[in-house]
Amino acid sequence: MLKKLLFALFLAATALSVNAEKKPSKAQIHLRNGQIVSGVITERDERVVTIINENDNETYHYTVEEINYIDHLTKKKNYDTSKFRGFIDLGYSMGIGEPRNDYWMVETSFGYAFTPKAYLGAGLAVHNFKAVEKSYPLFWDQSGSNAGKYNDPAWRYPFIPIYLEGRYSFKNESTHTPFVSMKVGGTFINHKGFFASPSIGYHFATNEFFSFNVGVSYELQTAKYKLWCSGDAPGAIKDDTGKTYLNKSQAFHNLCIKVGVEF
Repeated sequence: MLKKLLFALFLAATALSVNAEKKPSKAQIHLRNGQIVSGVITERDERVVTIINENDNETYHYTVEEINYIDHLTKKKNYDTSKFRGFIDLGYSMGIGEPRNDYWMVETSFGYAFTPKAYLGAGLAVHNFKAVEKSYPLFWDQSGSNAGKYNDPAWRYPFIPIYLEGRYSFKNESTHTPFVSMKVGGTFINHKGFFASPSIGYHFATNEFFSFNVGVSYELQTAKYKLWCSGDAPGAIKDDTGKTYLNKSQAFHNLCIKVGVEF
């Protein structure tokens, strides 16, 4: 499912980029005599470039001998006036240490930019939890009839953290810029625990519709679980089926690679 979402997001981003490229884009022709002509290039071949000058709306033709170089001015989203922010990130998380878990993930965040550099919002993520085989305490005793069974049935369900996010870009996001962010929250569905994730990354101002972000992050996720045990174990609790377990909690540490869109 997550692979399909990743593919769909890639197709959507590609379609928007292609659509933006089809629109006439502003350019500047820098002539060898020092003159700069700004406007929209309407035709171009090996010898002549035709441009509609934005100052007088007249059409001009320049030969390659007259031109020093052409600067194509791609229109970028103006983050000075656009205060609402939306982020959708896809990535892969690799477990550190034992016990560990590796998973694909989708993370979102929506909020408000108080300045072109500072953002505060809230989001929800889906971490497609995949326990590494025989990683204690995710699986109980693997011998005999217990082989392949989950220690706690809840491990088969994804983590769904809900969090607040603060983000700071070192330059105005209308240009390319590095950024740092921090997510803090918890999980309340399927699992219960604390969630925190600091990130560093780079923002690519792409076009007037959206931008791309890439980054790496560390994620801390805690979760409570049931450790099945014998009935005479200290602190053992009996469930409705007569089985006994201990209430435990576990911290998971992960490094993540992410790519996403911002709008």
